Amino acid sequence: MFILKRQDVEIVNVQNPQNKDQQIPILQYQGQTFRLLNMFGDNRDEALALWRDLTDNKGKACVLLEEPQRFSVWGRVKLDQLTTAPTQSSSAGTHLVQGCLLILQAVYIEVEDLLGVRQAGSFKQDLLKFMQQGKFAQSENIAALEGILSINPLNSVQIPNWDEGKLQLLLGEIHRLASSYFGNNSFVDSAIEALNELPESSSVAAWLAKTPKGKLWN
Repeated sequence: MFILKRQDVEIVNVQNPQNKDQQIPILQYQGQTFRLLNMFGDNRDEALALWRDLTDNKGKACVLLEEPQRFSVWGRVKLDQLTTAPTQSSSAGTHLVQGCLLILQAVYIEVEDLLGVRQAGSFKQDLLKFMQQGKFAQSENIAALEGILSINPLNSVQIPNWDEGKLQLLLGEIHRLASSYFGNNSFVDSAIEALNELPESSSVAAWLAKTPKGKLWN
């Protein structure tokens, strides 16, 4: 339907009716509202392929948003639908956020299993301090962080709205913290193995391989 630049649109956050602590990004253009379907980093071809499939083959009203080193696809939605009915889980969040959540949860589980509950508690406190300093959504307190550690990343309705910059920071900090707790990088293999749960695991792995902090996990 549209290929737009960031300056062409307004992006606001509205409250997720399923989770009052979560904000949903909404793109507004010429009186129409669109909800984020997927984000592709700097992979324009992949974003363009999804956009064309949705518009040409499935008749969906969609926006392809072009930003520096980031492309995203948004589907049209009526704003009142967000407050009156749940949306499909596949229409929120991104596979990159899901992948980073799987890595985070796998590392935390390994800390708890191998180093014990006390060390896991310390790990959570260290992580919380970092996320609060970085102003991550859903890191207001330890309960919010525990929610992040316990949600199902494959249910994209629940995942936080973190941009790619936040994901890079998080990947770097998880690696740094885990390395200091374990004294080595033995945790990397099990964390990457956790990505196999994600249908887009190959896409996440490719993104990790070409991003600065992602390369720490190869």
